[in-house]
Amino acid sequence: MPYTISLEGKNALVTGGARGIGAEICRQFSNAGADVAVNYYHSDADRQAAAALKAELDTNVLLCEADVSNESEVDSMMKRIADEFGAIDIVVNNAGILESSRFEELDTATWNRILAVILQGSFYVTRAAIPYMLEQGSGSIIMITSNCTVNGGGGSAAYPAAKAGVEGLARQLTVEYAGRGIRTNIIRPAVIDTELFRKRYDTDEKVIEYGRKLPVGRVGKPEDVANLAVFLASDKSSYICGAAIPVDGGRTYYK
Repeated sequence: MPYTISLEGKNALVTGGARGIGAEICRQFSNAGADVAVNYYHSDADRQAAAALKAELDTNVLLCEADVSNESEVDSMMKRIADEFGAIDIVVNNAGILESSRFEELDTATWNRILAVILQGSFYVTRAAIPYMLEQGSGSIIMITSNCTVNGGGGSAAYPAAKAGVEGLARQLTVEYAGRGIRTNIIRPAVIDTELFRKRYDTDEKVIEYGRKLPVGRVGKPEDVANLAVFLASDKSSYICGAAIPVDGGRTYYK
């Protein structure tokens, strides 16, 4: 029989799921058979993207507009997902923002906002999901961070600081919950062809040229990250816990 990875019967929440890497994770989760809750921020662009994504997916899709940095909105969203789906099997903490700034020009408001969305958001979402996972005795939590936690970068000091905090949270979750059936893993993407990447490399020629510098010879695609997320969310990865896996075409080793 062919080797397949199935998420049939699973329910997943993907934060920041309307666009970019998050949207592709939603697509691949749905392709693997999971019902998907797509979280997105309060903006017209995200609402439109989320609606378009729902229209293209084949499994049950629940659209969840909420600011992950708002504790009460997260708690309400999680209850709605549990009521609709009956269980929360998979959580992908993907929501993030980035405002590029040199360190000496980084103002407190920007620092606080980036940490609020990325780090506090991951905390609020995970804390709200844990009771449901404990009740069923299983769960997979996936943190989408960045290889900037290893070698810096990301356009702003707040970004790697926030992502590094998320990785610390993931390790503590592993210590506290792996023995209770809840696995937590980290995906570190870099050089992925998304809207954010295209703000810096705005033509196909620039993207191709940058990709030639990488060990694998190309820039990554959102599905490169999503494929790993499907594996980590599935029972095929049941012995993988506390891992931090780069999806960067070897960027970590490129100088």
